[in-house]
Amino acid sequence: MAQSAKLAFSILRDPEQFKWYVIPLLALIFYVYATETEKKNWSLLFAGLAYWGMDWINEIWNALAFHFNGFAPVWGAPGNTAFLLLIGLNIEICFMFAISGIVWCKML
Repeated sequence: MAQSAKLAFSILRDPEQFKWYVIPLLALIFYVYATETEKKNWSLLFAGLAYWGMDWINEIWNALAFHFNGFAPVWGAPGNTAFLLLIGLNIEICFMFAISGIVWCKML
């Protein structure tokens, strides 16, 4: 197993890694989605969820690649994080994709 994969695997879903700054970030995501729900802007809301869902699909196949090759994922997130969800997906990246889909659609 690659050194970076060992490092990421060692902190994978480890509750001791949890940092409390995740809570305000989660509140921000709730606010963004609640605002769009209040406006009944369903197309924007679902576009944001679709963008976030595509990130999850990419991260799942990346984790499966690591599972089946046993050496290294295609990309990993072995660095400092509040919580590592999958071998290449930390909570900060997950939240970024959850909000950025709505942001990109608003920019259109």
